[in-house]
Amino acid sequence: MKINISNEANNFFNFLIKKKKKKYIQLNIKKTGCLGVKYNIEYINNIINNDNYIFKKKKIIILIKKKNLLYYNNIKIDLIKNKFNKKILFNNPNVKTKCKCGKSFNI
Repeated sequence: MKINISNEANNFFNFLIKKKKKKYIQLNIKKTGCLGVKYNIEYINNIINNDNYIFKKKKIIILIKKKNLLYYNNIKIDLIKNKFNKKILFNNPNVKTKCKCGKSFNI
């Protein structure tokens, strides 16, 4: 399992964890859109079950349910900034198809 998080994304996650007064980031897969799934981020205080892959980078702890690991293998998580907002970008080389609206994908 390989996950690459840019320093900018890591710093942004750290900022959001503090702002939301949470301890962990839970990365999920949500069924939606034309092709099936999209990435979803939750900020949580408690680890609900032990069926998680735990990834640590600097001060953050990221949890991914083991059943969703195929969606995160070799992924690069980055931060996109413009004048008005910041957005986490998931760049997964394993994605086979994306819908035209950009809301969902399939592996």
